[in-house]
Amino acid sequence: LVCLKSIWGGLYSITCLDGVWSAYYIRTGEEFSAPTLRKLRSMLREDYERRIELRPGWPERMST
Repeated sequence: LVCLKSIWGGLYSITCLDGVWSAYYIRTGEEFSAPTLRKLRSMLREDYERRIELRPGWPERMST
């Protein structure tokens, strides 16, 4: 949880209650939940990448 918060803590509020991992995007309150930390991490990564692609005026991402 500490590691996940250090990576995403400025954008998402992250908790684990009764074995359910959850997060919400701070700016909009959009919620995510998953049964495992790995699944939640994957969901946050996908959401973050989607948000970057939607931002107008941002430079195109370079592939590595």
